[in-house]
Amino acid sequence: MTQTFDARRWWLLVGKHWSENRKKYTLALIAIAGLLLLWYTVMLISDGYWGIGPSVQLSTYYSGLFIAGCLYGSMLFADLGSKTRGLNYLVVPASHLEKLFCSLFYAVVVFFVCYTSIFYIVDAIMLKAGNALAYNHWLKHHAAGDVFEPRKIANVFYQSEQSRKPDMLVYLLLLYFVIQAVFIVGSVYFARFSFIKTTIAALLTGLFIAFLIGKVIFPILPHGSFYQGITSYKVYTVKEGVTINGVTEGISIYSDPATDKLVTLPTWIGDVLLFLLKFAFAPLLWLATYFRLKEKEI
Repeated sequence: MTQTFDARRWWLLVGKHWSENRKKYTLALIAIAGLLLLWYTVMLISDGYWGIGPSVQLSTYYSGLFIAGCLYGSMLFADLGSKTRGLNYLVVPASHLEKLFCSLFYAVVVFFVCYTSIFYIVDAIMLKAGNALAYNHWLKHHAAGDVFEPRKIANVFYQSEQSRKPDMLVYLLLLYFVIQAVFIVGSVYFARFSFIKTTIAALLTGLFIAFLIGKVIFPILPHGSFYQGITSYKVYTVKEGVTINGVTEGISIYSDPATDKLVTLPTWIGDVLLFLLKFAFAPLLWLATYFRLKEKEI
């Protein structure tokens, strides 16, 4: 058997994975729908006079997406934590690349599509119920000339036209794929309690990066701030205080457009860095998963 990617063999592996896990996946999707219904019901009971606003819909969608997606990612290679199931997984006649693409297909593509579909189905049902409750309340308390405005289904991928940052939700979605990729890597590296261990490792890594930036990098930079992106840095004006008997009493730092200095890198560097920050992290983590999967032994 060749270790290259074969589309026909990969599709057979996708079908095998579905036949072995369809009951589990179906129950998981039903559970997600039930939890969404329960959450919306609680929201309507606590404050049903105003319906379900767009902020509630957005927070519900992304909270559930991050929690469920990362939890599923941490269990993606759970079979490798058991000797019997791990051996069965490794002896399947498919290359490591095909096994990885099969897992990513279900974790990244299928899960995302199914979760989004379930969310909008539940959201539409509960939004209708919320509008009915809000309309009944409006009939009892509205004044002459008032017009009832029912809540609408929110676009979870794009903010309203009134927002100054319409791409914020896109960045949040890209962040989700990166964090889920972290948990997918963790499912290969940690045989047991993958979700907990990956969460701890991610938090420790984040704290180390924050310490490195705040205590090592920023103190050696001149006083200033980034200006219109990460490739431009404005150096503030530094003015010494009053000198008495040869001793400077203080230093004042302030921004003065006339004397501030702007250090700017070429535009193409900023474009490349922005592209890498947006699209490179998740594929790099998937690549790390592949190499770790090749080295995996039971």
